[in-house]
Amino acid sequence: MQTTAQAKTKRSGSESRQRNCIVKFRAKRDEREEMQANAAAAGLTLGSFLRSLALDSPRTRPVRKLAPAVAELAHFKGQIGRIGGNIHQLLRQANRGEIPDVDELHEAAEEAREILAAVHEVLKGVL
Repeated sequence: MQTTAQAKTKRSGSESRQRNCIVKFRAKRDEREEMQANAAAAGLTLGSFLRSLALDSPRTRPVRKLAPAVAELAHFKGQIGRIGGNIHQLLRQANRGEIPDVDELHEAAEEAREILAAVHEVLKGVL
């Protein structure tokens, strides 16, 4: 068992980061918008984009921005997982010999249809 002193010395990754200063500079609104547009075109956050321009070999890995379609598909993946869990519970009921609620089955199927239609719309725009 750890003593209190040992527990206090253990740090998580976010607490032991060695970045200790923030680089700030002033820019006009149109300059900032242009920098953000260039960063977005490169698929990076503004900080990662500026670091890549200013340093020969940045020591931190670049933070990539997700394309809106990718973020939306990740959201759909979560919804599909939730519906899959609901359907799994209903199937477990059926396997135990219980009669699943027809309204719950209908609701789960309807949600699945709606999500599949939304995914189809997103994929039409991407592909």
